[in-house]
Amino acid sequence: MTPHQTVYVVDDDDVLRHLLEQVFTSAGFRVLTFACAEDFLASQPHGEAACLILDLRMPTISGLELQNIMRQRHIDMPVIVYTGNADVAVTVRVMQQGAFTLIEKPLSSELLIAEVKKALHHAERQQALKRRIRHAQQVMTSLSRREREIADHLADGLTAADIAARLELSVRTVETHRAKIFRKLGLKSVVLLAQLALLARLG
Repeated sequence: MTPHQTVYVVDDDDVLRHLLEQVFTSAGFRVLTFACAEDFLASQPHGEAACLILDLRMPTISGLELQNIMRQRHIDMPVIVYTGNADVAVTVRVMQQGAFTLIEKPLSSELLIAEVKKALHHAERQQALKRRIRHAQQVMTSLSRREREIADHLADGLTAADIAARLELSVRTVETHRAKIFRKLGLKSVVLLAQLALLARLG
């Protein structure tokens, strides 16, 4: 477990909400609890090393509606939903909204902690990927328009001769650009260039 991992809990049931706070605090997590979705949204939550656990059925804004609002507001964190009525239709709707998992009541402390750990591990991997994508995009902006064009073709597996024919350049010109691209990006192989270009495109 890394420091500052946060578990957000949203449930209108005071007793269950406080119980979940005790469970996750005892497990070493930072816990923030809310009695309704509105209070959670007003707290301006962020997804850096965090996950949300919430009851599906709540007044005013339900768990499903909250998931939809989070997606619209780009609040990116794994969501664990629990409910006492997890039929097939409900399960499908919850997962279609992007929930990390759905847990049926009665709740098990061991299961909740295990699922939260999985969700936080997933969140950390997603954040790491986003950082790599941002880095790749930043690095690729150091290239000129022509260099970026040639870099993309190299990343797609085209040879210098193929690129020269496609762009109506000499092979020597393409090779000169390739050398500049590798020097600017600090790369030594087309494989590494392809990985960098793919990450940049993911953004």
